[in-house]
Amino acid sequence: MGAWRTRGGTACAARRFLRQARIASSRRSVAVAYFLAFLGLGVFMPYFPLYLDHLGYAGWQIGAIVGMQPLLRWTSALGAAHAADRWRVRRRLLVVAGLGGALALVPLLAVRGFVAVTAVSTAVGLLNGPIIPMLDATVIDHLPRLGGDYGRLRLWGSLAFVVGALASAPLVGHFSPAVIPVILLLAALPLAPALAHLPGEQGAPTGRSPAPWTLLTPPLRAFLATAFLLQVSSGAWIGFYAVHTTRLGFPDTVPGLTWGLAVIAEIVLFFWGARLVERVAPPELILLVLVLTVARWALTAAAHSEVLVMALQMGHAITFSAFHLASVLLLSRLVPAESRTAGQALYGGVAFGLGGSVGLALAGALVDRVSTSRLFALEAVAALVALVPALHLRRLVAG
Repeated sequence: MGAWRTRGGTACAARRFLRQARIASSRRSVAVAYFLAFLGLGVFMPYFPLYLDHLGYAGWQIGAIVGMQPLLRWTSALGAAHAADRWRVRRRLLVVAGLGGALALVPLLAVRGFVAVTAVSTAVGLLNGPIIPMLDATVIDHLPRLGGDYGRLRLWGSLAFVVGALASAPLVGHFSPAVIPVILLLAALPLAPALAHLPGEQGAPTGRSPAPWTLLTPPLRAFLATAFLLQVSSGAWIGFYAVHTTRLGFPDTVPGLTWGLAVIAEIVLFFWGARLVERVAPPELILLVLVLTVARWALTAAAHSEVLVMALQMGHAITFSAFHLASVLLLSRLVPAESRTAGQALYGGVAFGLGGSVGLALAGALVDRVSTSRLFALEAVAALVALVPALHLRRLVAG
């Protein structure tokens, strides 16, 4: 009998070890995918406008190429999400998007004219758009077997953004901005193989998946309105924080240093975020985020101390990271499992695509008409207005 118990215990231990090994392997695959998906963004966002300036483009041309990226990315994300959910081909589409996005960058090594660069940028935006929402949906579908902590997987994307930005700086300084297309291509090449190693199963059996717009239940509409207004309120921070610090007379190093510290705070919150969402329900956490964001923008408008202004921007961890954690968890409850990819794409499209674009456009229209301090005060008002749909969301979810 003792021998049987020994063999049984050994077998159980072996099964536990294999299960943990599979979890570790899957977590590594997801971490690598997040890292590579955001690595190129860490190059593109800070340096692609600089590359376009290097080509001699006018300001409106740079604004047109860069400004259309959110719309392109999230429009294609919605279409790809519907196809992924309807035909259960999410991983295949991820690989195709990763490979296509890398191949679309190749002409950028040769083309220089405005029309040609615009065409290439359009193709890159359309192909890359579906990757992040489909990656998020994959993780949520398999979160229990990935260890149950979304934040500690997603933080690899934030870390990659920092690595991409920091690693590109000396290369751009040494070789000139002409090297940027090469860096973008090198960052994109390993992405498709990494996406091919993600879990392939989707969270619901094959069946007819409704179009994304049919998912708009009252709770989801309230959530999307909240997310939209929060991103609108972030326009001054995303697009004009450097202008604000310059007008306050701060050194030119302050914006870069602030953004670096803010992303570190973002990573820290992602790492410890599971404890937060375990203690605070998503609708309550969203309300807390909005209240703290109102305070962040209002105090930024009033502050004139360099240290205080920089310290306030560590609130990025709340405005972005805490809200995103609450949003991903809430979406898993508001959207049926068979439409999870479309739910993530709707969230990204309405919040970061539409809300981000409107926020930047409004901030750009106002920045020369009012002081940057007043601009941040108006952003506080926008975040305050977001409390209206957020409170409605809490009532709908509670009911």
